[in-house]
Amino acid sequence: MIIGLVLCGLVAVLLFFGIAEQVFKSFGVAYWLAFVIVGVLIGSAFVPTFTIGRVSFNIAGFVAPLLFAAVFFSLATKTHEAGRAIVTTSVVTALFIAIWLLIEPITNDTVTVIIIGFLCGAIGFLVGKTKIAALSAVFLGIPIGEVISSAVNVYVYGTQMRFGSAATFDAVILSAVFAVVLFEAIAAIKRTMNNKARAKAALNAETAEEFDADEYKKYFDE
Repeated sequence: MIIGLVLCGLVAVLLFFGIAEQVFKSFGVAYWLAFVIVGVLIGSAFVPTFTIGRVSFNIAGFVAPLLFAAVFFSLATKTHEAGRAIVTTSVVTALFIAIWLLIEPITNDTVTVIIIGFLCGAIGFLVGKTKIAALSAVFLGIPIGEVISSAVNVYVYGTQMRFGSAATFDAVILSAVFAVVLFEAIAAIKRTMNNKARAKAALNAETAEEFDADEYKKYFDE
């Protein structure tokens, strides 16, 4: 859970200094709720995995993401983005299952988490189009994908059924952070381009005002 904890810790520091406050406000999350979300995610990482029969449960990798998926889907409903969030969730879930079943058996958890984190975050950005849809998809799609992948492994390999894991927690946090970073980066680029366009337009307008055609007309009339 090192990757997820480091990223959550970084977000907490940015929130403390007010740097990330505007980012959370941009998708409808109040400042205090942002602290609650980050705090609960960090706290859940220290709850040990427990087993009931042949099924293991991980709070950080399953329960906490589903809890906040409900929060983000509630926000998506208010902003009329629920449909888009559902479609994005389906795509993220399918991508997670494909990566996990194809790559996980031949790599270690760290490599798998990094691949899933960046790809699912990118897909959330591309398909979701908004931060709310992307975060809803990441927090719901990855845990669901993990459960489905685990069920396949139980059937094929006879392994233990898992509802969440440390790797899933890392993948969720990495995907969420990467998706938001992409949104912020693209928004910053658009703002820069718009500012340059406005500055150029203002400069052209100023040049046009300074140029007086009548002032030079007399020379041509002669």
